[in-house]
Amino acid sequence: MRNYSTLLTLFEQHHTFALSTHLNPDGDAIGSEMSLYLFLKRLGKSVKMFNTDAVPLNYRFLPFWDSIQNAQAVGTYRPEVLVVLDASTLERIGKTLSKTLLPTHALVNIDHHATAEAFGDINLIVPSASSTSEIVYKLIKHHQTPIGKACALCLYTGLMFDTGCFRYSNATAETHRIAAELIEIGDFAPDEVYRNVYEQVPVGKIRLLSDVLRTLRVTDNGKIASVYATQAMFRKTGTTADAVEGIVNQIQTVAGVEVALCVTELKDGSAKVSLRSQGQVDVGKLAAKFNGGGHARASGCRLMMPYPSAITALVASAQECIHQNTKTNKSRDC
Repeated sequence: MRNYSTLLTLFEQHHTFALSTHLNPDGDAIGSEMSLYLFLKRLGKSVKMFNTDAVPLNYRFLPFWDSIQNAQAVGTYRPEVLVVLDASTLERIGKTLSKTLLPTHALVNIDHHATAEAFGDINLIVPSASSTSEIVYKLIKHHQTPIGKACALCLYTGLMFDTGCFRYSNATAETHRIAAELIEIGDFAPDEVYRNVYEQVPVGKIRLLSDVLRTLRVTDNGKIASVYATQAMFRKTGTTADAVEGIVNQIQTVAGVEVALCVTELKDGSAKVSLRSQGQVDVGKLAAKFNGGGHARASGCRLMMPYPSAITALVASAQECIHQNTKTNKSRDC
């Protein structure tokens, strides 16, 4: 409560704000960013949003998505307060933004990842929250400002995404109560939100999925499954790296698999990695070994090496974690 009050006091003291979130923004990133934008606008503040990567097509049903500007639009703009949402590190908003979007008074960090760095002047990090959107919801409630319909839709979208449509263990009873309240306030149909996010799949992404699934490899012990996507696949299917989102969740469903990983070859030759766990291995800690982060069951990282080398390194590290945890029957290191 103390951090909520401190942050709200800061909001009252300043007028110009900039918001940003992590590279390749997902539902919680966009949902929390947009809802905070609407809250600050309701308070009469001047607010701008800057993201390195464009809003994915499946989130463009959200109100004011086109108000988000790219990194080049920053120019000489200097907000009094910069709020970074859902990013484990400042660098995760992108190299350009982390160096050019500089606040004159305060940097605020709002996040729910257990591995998040406290890089802000004010850090509102709540690992027990289901999502960053849930933290923004509680911030607004603490201010006792009514949540508008548009804001409710954005918050619900963030909650839905980061709880895996309320399937993951982070979807607590409280999370369900919050979701119910947001549905009532927003007066939207939950199935319509789901269809917008998950059932507007371009043909190219289906073709990419076919190519990626052909790369499936499972270790001899059946515990680790991996797939990869290459730039050649993107060219062939007319897609980009954004189209890989969600594929790792399908790999996780393979019977007996404890750790699933999807490695994407980026244009600069580096490898972007998505990790999932059934619970025995803390993939948040595993990703942290490669300067990434996230949650115990869902995380990611970026390795500055070719994708085949990245797969080899990650599989070896995951195998080591499984071996350690089998010996100790605990998840201390991974």
